[in-house]
Amino acid sequence: MDQNRTKQKVLEIFNEVKNTSFRSLEDAVEENGMAYVFDVWLRYEGIVGYTSDIFEVLNAVGFNISMQEDW
Repeated sequence: MDQNRTKQKVLEIFNEVKNTSFRSLEDAVEENGMAYVFDVWLRYEGIVGYTSDIFEVLNAVGFNISMQEDW
């Protein structure tokens, strides 16, 4: 799946789950925070309770991802 398709899928899931109507993933992230949008997607996919752990592992292997406090 290409990046644009992935963004669209995450946006559609976020809008469906949260009953919102964001027109872009960037807008959803700006208003809600990246970690929260990611958490909503994980929960939709049935992965509950692992968001913080996933961020910690990604940071441990070299990604520089900040868990935003507003999620």
